Amino acid sequence: MENSTELRSVVYNILLDQIQFGTYRRGEKLPTIEETGARLCVSIDTARAAYLRLKEKGYISLSKNVGATVKINYGPQESEQFIQTFFSRRKHAMLDLGRSMRPLFANAQWVGLKSAPAETLRAMEALLKEGRAAAPYAMLKHLNQKYGGLGNSLLMRLVWQTFMFLHGPFFSLEENLQYFDQSADYLPEVLTLCQNRDWSALRTALERSTEKLSLALVRFYDSRITALPPEQEEAFAWSSYKKSRQLCYSLAMDLLISISRGEYPAGSLLPSQEELAGQKGVSVSTVRRSLELLGSVGAIRSAKYVGTRVLPFDQATENSDFTKPVLQRRLLDMAESLQIFALSCKDVSLLTLSSLDAGSVAALCGELKARKQWRRGDILSYFVLDLITRHAPCQAIRTVYSELLRQFFWGYALHGLLESPEALNAISDPYFDALIAALEGADYPRFSAKLEELMLHELRRTVNSLSSLGVPGVEHLLVSSDSIT
Repeated sequence: MENSTELRSVVYNILLDQIQFGTYRRGEKLPTIEETGARLCVSIDTARAAYLRLKEKGYISLSKNVGATVKINYGPQESEQFIQTFFSRRKHAMLDLGRSMRPLFANAQWVGLKSAPAETLRAMEALLKEGRAAAPYAMLKHLNQKYGGLGNSLLMRLVWQTFMFLHGPFFSLEENLQYFDQSADYLPEVLTLCQNRDWSALRTALERSTEKLSLALVRFYDSRITALPPEQEEAFAWSSYKKSRQLCYSLAMDLLISISRGEYPAGSLLPSQEELAGQKGVSVSTVRRSLELLGSVGAIRSAKYVGTRVLPFDQATENSDFTKPVLQRRLLDMAESLQIFALSCKDVSLLTLSSLDAGSVAALCGELKARKQWRRGDILSYFVLDLITRHAPCQAIRTVYSELLRQFFWGYALHGLLESPEALNAISDPYFDALIAALEGADYPRFSAKLEELMLHELRRTVNSLSSLGVPGVEHLLVSSDSIT
């Protein structure tokens, strides 16, 4: 993970939670800064900044010889109050995220472990020897092992955020370690199944594990947390570009979406940098960096004394600068988002459609039929995933999918590398027909399998395009349909 103010805050909060929960009491030592950095997958500088803040706030003492020692004294009643307050404020978000884990991540875990190299299996063996004292950090290590073979840094950021919001606090309570018993739980089983290449049994084990966590959360809230949730609870949030220095990416994305939707038509001028800064609440320098990125995407062109003019969509590729590292990174973000969709859309769409009544499904079918008449095969996958996102029964799925859908717009620059509109429609029409027929027949498994097939096609096409452009990192992204389906 990268070093940033936001990461320091997350690490600080999880350590503070453990102190307040009584995981570490007065006079007890925290792990060393180096150990915390390794366990939470952050740099030593990030971990050190979190420790220094704990010291400044009076929670710990910190010295070179002794290390970090808890200074504040919380009694059992105070710790219990912290526990009740913390978990009641996150009740619905935690339960919702627990229900979302299997559709969002189970298949990705399975594919990642199927593709895991031998060194990952050796690391899993070493993890088994660390014991309960390393929990919940051992779980984060194991999550990294599961997903490592996918080559997807965007997915790893999402996994890290879900761990910090859900797994870290939940397994910081001693009583919950029963769900993370390495000697009796699924971790040895997973290793054995990987070594034996028993992929069918592995999928079952992984799905059972995610379901177990969801049920454990329900039991925990039913039997342990008695405090009523406040009127305004804390929600699970995830943003690809939440770091302060990446505000320009979020702004560029917002402007690119507005351009794509025709809010700024081709030939029109964008507001001045000063006007955009005022409208968006950012600095002029942030606006300037955002416009530079949009220029490299081929969406705009700036001219002195004239302003920033929106270029026609069909001229995007010829006006793009694919040698720009910042554009290459954003295009890789798009490819990584497509891989996440390819790995999860089958389970997510099946869950979503199964949660709807017949009238809502008929309405979705009507939207698909209407959209087919647009003759815009290039946006079929975006449109279908947007439908699924808006109707998904879990807020965490809607949060994650909404953010991933935003990454689609970086593909603006690739327009000229794709097939002609006629060829794209010839490819998309059979998908439209199959998806519509599945909805009309209430055959949701067929719909979900066809959507997965579509996303695999989009993923392969995008990766091939980025490979031809020499975008670094795309070669690590797993795209084998044999491994995913």
